[in-house]
Amino acid sequence: MVVVNGDLRIGVAFVTPFSFLKYKDMNIDYKITEVKPNVFAVIIENNYDRAMTFCRVQEFYESPNPDFCGKVFSMWDYMKWYSEEYGRGFSYGTDWGGFNIPFDMLHDCYGNVSGFETPYDSIMYKIYWQIRTMKADGHAYVIGAANTDGDTFKHEICHGLYSTNKMYKTLVNEITDTISLEHYKTFRKNLIQMGYTDKVIADEIQAYLTFGHDYQKFSNGVDKQFCKKLNKEYIKVFNNF
Repeated sequence: MVVVNGDLRIGVAFVTPFSFLKYKDMNIDYKITEVKPNVFAVIIENNYDRAMTFCRVQEFYESPNPDFCGKVFSMWDYMKWYSEEYGRGFSYGTDWGGFNIPFDMLHDCYGNVSGFETPYDSIMYKIYWQIRTMKADGHAYVIGAANTDGDTFKHEICHGLYSTNKMYKTLVNEITDTISLEHYKTFRKNLIQMGYTDKVIADEIQAYLTFGHDYQKFSNGVDKQFCKKLNKEYIKVFNNF
């Protein structure tokens, strides 16, 4: 197990013609822990700080909007789109509590930046380099949570295992393959409505059915007892890793 503590104070300028505009210093505590082989947890207790630290790279990885997924984008454009798309203002910090990204996505998003648009970009850039130093071959997965307790953290561990452990992925996929097409389509529809994209559906199904099977937005339209039965099967696999 590898633990790195971070306490980053930053004052970042806009990388725009308005370079005289300065941010006030921010003091954000975080900790990086290798919680499973090749799975690195970034622990940030404050919900808003955690969400905004992960926002750019998470949306770079899997935004449902092609203007942001895999693109260099302005955070201000993203905040405006998100507010208009979901009709409740910019609620990202309360909508999302856990985060998960392959390290190569973090590299593609931050590996060659020449400046930062927000203070949170600077924080994630430092996190990127710390993990890169700890895992030089780049074979890693990054998750974000408030702490290392509870189902949210374990849910994100499921994503990490799915990406880094071939045996785990094979075993949970075998369970997923037993789900009827009708139920699979219902889970998929619910996940799409929640803001996920098709490329992560299988991963999200195994993670939610392991930790989060009774979350209404995910399981809506599927018999609760059926979800509980699947949950027990996925949990048996998870407990072996």
